[in-house]
Amino acid sequence: MVQEEQGNGVESKIQYVTPSLPHLVDLTSKCALIKQLTTELLQKAEKDLNFATDPSTEGMKSQLANSFIQLRLLNRKSNLEKNAGKLATQEAKLAMDRIHLQLQDLNYMKNYLQREIRKCRSFRSIYQKVPLLSEEEFLANAPEDLTAQLPEGTTERQQQHHRMLQRLNYEKEERLRLQGVVHNKLKRKMELGDSILAKKTKIEQINKEFENFLKEATPLKKLLVTEEETEAKMEIEQ
Repeated sequence: MVQEEQGNGVESKIQYVTPSLPHLVDLTSKCALIKQLTTELLQKAEKDLNFATDPSTEGMKSQLANSFIQLRLLNRKSNLEKNAGKLATQEAKLAMDRIHLQLQDLNYMKNYLQREIRKCRSFRSIYQKVPLLSEEEFLANAPEDLTAQLPEGTTERQQQHHRMLQRLNYEKEERLRLQGVVHNKLKRKMELGDSILAKKTKIEQINKEFENFLKEATPLKKLLVTEEETEAKMEIEQ
C-alpha cells in the first residue's frame, strides 16, 4: 500500500511535468516503462507464490534491469546537459555583462560628447565681442576683393561664415590703417612739442638777456634823466 501511494504521488507529479527537451522526454517514457514493469511484477508476485522460479518473468526482469541501466545513462546525460546548460548560461551572462559594460561606456561617451557639443555651441569667441561696422557700411566702404561672394553651390551657412571673415579682415585692415594714422599723428605731436619746447626755451633765454640788459642799462637811464632835467632847468632860467 505504501508503495502504491508513493507510486501515485510520483505519477501525480509526473502529470504536471511538461517535458520539452529530448532527454527529458526519454526520461519520462523510461520512468513510465519502469513503473509499468514494476507494477506487473508486483501483481504476479502477489498472485503466484512461485514467482521467483517462473521463467516467464525473467524477460520482464531483464527488461526492467535494462530500463534501470538506460535510466542511469539518461540521468547522466541529463546531468551533463544540465552542466552544459549552466556553462552556456554563464557564458551568455558574461557576454551580456560585457555588452552591458560596453553600453555603459557608450552612454558615458555619448553624454560626454553631448556636454562638449553644448559647450562648443555656447562658446563665445573673442571675435563676437569685437564691435564691427554694420554689413551695409561694410559693403559700402570695403574694397571689392573683400566683398566678393563664394561661388554658387555653397550653403547659406558657408556664405555667412565667409562674410564674417571678410568683415573681420576689413576691420583688421582699417584698425591697422587707423593705428598707423594715430602713430603718425602722435609722432607729429611729439615733433611739434619738441619744437615748441625749443622755441619756448629760446624765448626764455631772450627774456633773461633782456632783463639783464635792462639791469645793466639802469645807471645810463638815470644819467640821461639827470641831463634832461638839467637842460630843462637851464632853458627855464634863460
